[in-house]
Amino acid sequence: MKDGTFLKGRIERIASGVLEMRVPVLGEANVQHLQLAQVESFITDDAVLVSSGGVVTRGPANAAAGRVASKGGAETSTLDAALELWRDPSLRPAETAGNRQWTTQADVDVSGRNGVVMGSGFSAGFSAKGVTKADTVIAGVRLVRADTGNLTSTDDLHATASYETNPTDVVFWYVRSDSGYDNARLIDFFSVNAAGWGFRLHSDAKGKLDARLGLAHRFERYSSPSQPTLSAPSADIGLIFSRELGWAAWDTSLNFVPSFLTAGDFYVRHETSLNVLRNAGPLSLRVGVANDFRSKPLPTQVKTDTSYFLRTTYVWK
Repeated sequence: MKDGTFLKGRIERIASGVLEMRVPVLGEANVQHLQLAQVESFITDDAVLVSSGGVVTRGPANAAAGRVASKGGAETSTLDAALELWRDPSLRPAETAGNRQWTTQADVDVSGRNGVVMGSGFSAGFSAKGVTKADTVIAGVRLVRADTGNLTSTDDLHATASYETNPTDVVFWYVRSDSGYDNARLIDFFSVNAAGWGFRLHSDAKGKLDARLGLAHRFERYSSPSQPTLSAPSADIGLIFSRELGWAAWDTSLNFVPSFLTAGDFYVRHETSLNVLRNAGPLSLRVGVANDFRSKPLPTQVKTDTSYFLRTTYVWK
């Protein structure tokens, strides 16, 4: 990169002035979208297809001094927005610009719980992420169980879905939904649905920081008939952060949902993880912590529920 950053991985394609690259140390599921104008040079070890709209050449490619050369042909191409690079002959970027590229992952972890319940347990999850030049779709489901002695103390389910436009400069918009149940908090069904604007506060070759600000509706139905159902318009405020540290990849998400109906009624969901065992294969290992904080829990419950996890993830495309 022109800022001196060096990345080693697999260049998937170049289209519309963007270089898409999988960097193993950032996790197999993460495709880095790098502005070609910020790329100083690159080289591929294996054969790729290259074109600037005319002749298509095939072979290992290298770029330097504003030109791209391929061992498959004598011509060179300009390193600019007209350049196309791709691998599968049937997936030329100009012909598949509207196709959604999917990445899926499954994971399982062991965890300890401290807060609403105490004990150890596990969670399992599945998610899928689909990306086009214009937008990103993510959907997933996670089941959590924990035991205290011989009794099951936690049996939770979260089903999530989100859609966001890819930022052209700084601003994008999003919608998201988080639904399920939480038996530890005696919630038979909960749902948070939100939409609003996002802001790309920082982005470089090593990570990004996004902020979200929107409106939400929060709904909770409790297992106790004496507890009234919660249904409240709310704000939706969030931060999403990712960063390559060299020895680990750091990911953090934070959501703050304050009610418009009752002053001081809000909940916060937070998760931070470090990918500490990374390689070029589909498996990775994460260690992390997650917090669920509610300012006005049920009378018999504490405000903060914390879990610590060691998570193994398998990714495929």
